Amino acid sequence: MRLLRCVVLGLVAATAQGCSYSIPRLSFAVEQRILRETTLDDMPEGQSEAGDGVVRVVRTGAHAGRCSGALVGPRHVMTAAHCVVRRDGHGEMTVGRIEPGELHVELGGGYLPWGRVGVRLVRSCDGYAGDVAHDLAMLVLSKPVPAEVAPFALGYDVPDEAAVYELGGFGTSDKPKLIPKTGWSVSMVERHVFRGPVVHVNDAMLMVELPARPGDSGGPIVDTATGRLVSVVSHGRAGDDWSASGEASPLVTGPRLHACEGAIADALAR
Repeated sequence: MRLLRCVVLGLVAATAQGCSYSIPRLSFAVEQRILRETTLDDMPEGQSEAGDGVVRVVRTGAHAGRCSGALVGPRHVMTAAHCVVRRDGHGEMTVGRIEPGELHVELGGGYLPWGRVGVRLVRSCDGYAGDVAHDLAMLVLSKPVPAEVAPFALGYDVPDEAAVYELGGFGTSDKPKLIPKTGWSVSMVERHVFRGPVVHVNDAMLMVELPARPGDSGGPIVDTATGRLVSVVSHGRAGDDWSASGEASPLVTGPRLHACEGAIADALAR
């Protein structure tokens, strides 16, 4: 990853000097490494780090965007259901679900992933209608991730209101930066972790005091005492969608897993 980052920075510096600059030809070894690091379904072993169970969920095509997610099995990712629905011409969510071919998952905590893998099946929580209580979806990956990447264990019990919870995600309030002299933009966002206490718990959802940002949707909310994933980020600001303002939210809501237990079990069996 360090090599690819240096190559990208070198190209940015080169284009900033003017159009007359001739970009040198990359060596065969460098070309092959860049190809490997940007190819879908290529996940080399020995690249992972602690925390890589928190992943990016990337939408492409007409519904392009990014969310966060959590690895809960060798080829299973849990995220928010609103991350995998189609948008209309005004950017509003519809009931239509994105096709698996319009999604992929990126591995690695840096802004450049060390692996990418496709999605072959999307299984949303039964009964989801834009509500927090059912805002959960499972992605079945096209191939398993390396065994060294540890998945999260799931917790279906009632969350302890006295506990501290941890959010992992890739959200940001910053706009992607345009690379000079090109039409490419780069979002230099690395994985972050926040901790905070539970504010409210009921049978359908929980609310945690955490500074989440747009793009953290679908990220795991983990009980620090047990290490188990008990929810995923649904919305910020006590249930309102934060996407309009693009600001961080001091409160995060997420669904209880038990409401979607059937969908979770169905996806894990695929």
